[in-house]
Amino acid sequence: MIDRAPAIALRRLLVAACAMLAVGCLYAAPRKIVLIGGAKSEGPARHDYGNGIRLLAGFLQATPAARRGEIAVASYPDGWPADPHAFDGVAAVVLHFDGDTKHPLRDAAHRHQFEALMQRGVGLVALHQASTVPANDDTIGLQRWLGGARFGMADRTTETALLQPATPAHPVASGVQAFAYRDEFYPTIRFAASGRITPILLATLHVQYRDGKAVVEDLPELATVAWAYERPGGGRSFGFSGAHYLVALDQPMLRRTLLNAVLWTAGLEVPPAGASGGAADVAARVAEREMREAPDRRPARSAAADAPTFHHDPQRTGWNPDETALTPTSVAGPSFGLLWESPPLDAVDGQAPRLYASPLYVDRVAITAGEHQGETFAVAFAASSNGYVYAINTEKTGDVAAGRILWRTRLATPCRLQPQPLDAVPTGVLSTPVIDVARGRLYVTSCDPRNSWQAYALDLGSGAILPGWPVRLDEARLNAVNRNAGPRLLPPTRRFDFRVQRGALNLSPDGSRLYVVFGETETGWLASVDTVQAKVDSAFAAVAMPHRGSGGIWGAGGPAVDAAGHVFVVTGSGYDGFVDQAHDWTQSVLELSDTAPHGLQLEGTYTPFNYCVTARMDIDLGSGGATLLPALDATATTTPQLLVLGGKQGNAYLLDRAHMPGRLDRRQPCSEDAAGDGSLLPPQRQPQFAGRGPLSVFGPYSEKDASMDLARARSATAAFRGADGTVHVYMTGNTRAREGSPAGIPPSLVRLDVATAPGEPAWLRIDRRQDSVVFGNPGSPVVSSHGAQDAIVWVLDENAKRSVLLAGADAPSPVLYAFDADSLRVLWKSAPGELSTSGKYNEPLVARGQVLVGTDRIQAFGLGASHLVHARGDVGKAVTPAAAPTIAVPAAGLDGRAIYRQRCAMCHDHPQGNIPPRARIASRPRAEIIEALTHGVMRANAAGLSAQDIEAVAGALQP
Repeated sequence: MIDRAPAIALRRLLVAACAMLAVGCLYAAPRKIVLIGGAKSEGPARHDYGNGIRLLAGFLQATPAARRGEIAVASYPDGWPADPHAFDGVAAVVLHFDGDTKHPLRDAAHRHQFEALMQRGVGLVALHQASTVPANDDTIGLQRWLGGARFGMADRTTETALLQPATPAHPVASGVQAFAYRDEFYPTIRFAASGRITPILLATLHVQYRDGKAVVEDLPELATVAWAYERPGGGRSFGFSGAHYLVALDQPMLRRTLLNAVLWTAGLEVPPAGASGGAADVAARVAEREMREAPDRRPARSAAADAPTFHHDPQRTGWNPDETALTPTSVAGPSFGLLWESPPLDAVDGQAPRLYASPLYVDRVAITAGEHQGETFAVAFAASSNGYVYAINTEKTGDVAAGRILWRTRLATPCRLQPQPLDAVPTGVLSTPVIDVARGRLYVTSCDPRNSWQAYALDLGSGAILPGWPVRLDEARLNAVNRNAGPRLLPPTRRFDFRVQRGALNLSPDGSRLYVVFGETETGWLASVDTVQAKVDSAFAAVAMPHRGSGGIWGAGGPAVDAAGHVFVVTGSGYDGFVDQAHDWTQSVLELSDTAPHGLQLEGTYTPFNYCVTARMDIDLGSGGATLLPALDATATTTPQLLVLGGKQGNAYLLDRAHMPGRLDRRQPCSEDAAGDGSLLPPQRQPQFAGRGPLSVFGPYSEKDASMDLARARSATAAFRGADGTVHVYMTGNTRAREGSPAGIPPSLVRLDVATAPGEPAWLRIDRRQDSVVFGNPGSPVVSSHGAQDAIVWVLDENAKRSVLLAGADAPSPVLYAFDADSLRVLWKSAPGELSTSGKYNEPLVARGQVLVGTDRIQAFGLGASHLVHARGDVGKAVTPAAAPTIAVPAAGLDGRAIYRQRCAMCHDHPQGNIPPRARIASRPRAEIIEALTHGVMRANAAGLSAQDIEAVAGALQP
């Protein structure tokens, strides 16, 4: 640091002597500073140039230099001074106004005055847009006087940035330390080729607007945001691209920098500790007044627009009744298409993310950390298989583009399930998180290799993991508070921990309990996590020990919760999953209460009549989840409180959830009498039965072939109440060409009506079938409408069989469909390859005129004059192929039995859950075995085998 104290002391002595003797002196006349503002051009306290100039004038007048008579301030806050003597004797000029085509120096008279000042060596300070000239400027020539200029309005960023002194020894940097604050900066100042340019402040910026377009990618760039310039012909200049917000002038280090710059450009000495002047919060007080007096143009926050959980609400209705922009007519027209997409989300070890979790949405979120802190956005939340959670902007806000990632949080390294990774991808987050909007929290679960599954609570505004979290969700903790414990605990029987937390999370009505379910596990679990104490409070095992290996709660819908806090879950099965014992709830719907100090308590059950046979064949009842229907008119039926669900068998079941039909100690005896089923049956005889029975929606009806690629449905249903009061239920699935065939035929989408009659229970009837579309493996349908009008059914189809892997060059590209909710005609569908590879069983989200889809990024569809055109060549493909299995490739000539022992026996000779036993595989046609090993679910295990080797394995299974 240069020692300027002697020179400053000498100056002060001379000024004092001149004042006492009242004689002319070199230092007696104050240096005149002229400050020029301009008209407001943006919202309150932004581009508020007039108030900015008034504040700067006040700060200068409060400096010791002004009190000593070294400077005199003349300000013109409303525009270029008309007084011809305004610049007489001026030492420095401060400019703070709009630039580009509004720049005052485009006026010839103003420019003539300005250039005369510059040629005399007058100092220059230019703030914010005052440094901006037209893109092809050949008139103003500001760069030669200021040392740098911004050409055109194309490049800018509004963010919270860390500004650091670049040249601490320079007088303008005196007393300035690194500081962070929010402002709009220009990252592409073009500097002059001659003269001495000294960077004063540097910042790492994340450009948000470039070349006339909003930028989605978050790419850091080191930029000079403030600079000093010593002009070749004499004179000093200073430029600063910030000061967009009026409150920026309250930032102590920025205020010091600007005051230093004025003194330096005026030819005055800058104190070693820097200049100071003005009250600390004066700019904030002026800004608050401006905000208070200006009309509020921000859209009001609408809780109705929020979609904080899977299937829109805790009841899992799948219905958004507050959509006004998207109508059947507008969606079918030419203006609907892909509007924006986020950047690809983070890869891990070369593997692209997959979004099994569906997006969530909150209409207004105040960001509290990172470069976007201090601003409010409409936000989509996404969670990936790679263990990341993201907040993503959904509407252009200022210069922040739709699709911009506002924050990201990495939870942990994702698991890689054994004996082979799930769908050939890592297993971080699989279930849809849940948001407590009132408390500003997002809850999410993720698996990591060290701690397995854990529940996290994140701050909604920053993504920070809250204190006390995560909460471990291992079987030891669940067993310690299990409310359905058997006579004794048994150790796991599986060689590998293959627990899967796929079912969406949910919350109690007051947010004090987080509900987490597990499936494809030793036993299914419902866990209740105390969100206040951050601990597992209670748990309920779907199957009381000593039986293990069934009862998984794995459907994407997870638990449904009604307004009274009752929790409804649907359990599944596995091959040979039936055991006749008390408190075994395989293949059942369970209703539970959750109260202190009792925790989870069973309140009601339902088990289909044929559970014993479907449990043996891995035909899960719980492949989607329960939907709690909107309440019916109590005068129209004796069962106004209803629940509906589907299952792999393709049936639809309607239950009176106010009076669940099952026992609380054990399931009813197995039966072959469909008419005795405890659900609300249609009055008519069902074709697949001798009489009445559950409604078969996707056929052909089978009690032995409805698992894996033969399953009929794996989705939660969606509800909609029409103008006549009828409650409609939409169900997606797969109708098979014939029993035992994986080939699909229409319908894949069916509309059911809830039929009622006074004094009678309600029942389901098929109202309409969609007869042209065949889905591969659809997620749950969702409905958008404006009340009872303009209803649309949205479906995201994986566009592949269930067994297809999600990594590799041939990973599927899903398809998004829109159907008219009344006629079921196709209104629109996404183009081939338009969507990137996604997860399985996820669903789109409709909010504020946009349809959000989670793939390896967030992709948004809506109404617009122009649509996003893909330039990338990897549409619908994974970034890299899945890693090769670690199992050694067998030597040439090894027979099929030996290959089976090496690669298959560890699972299929000792099966658990949904792993089929060897006998079950051997019963399948040879072509299906070969297909599974070549292209299907077992492809990863068969890596490295030749076609002849695969044929040999199939032959060994079918001697």
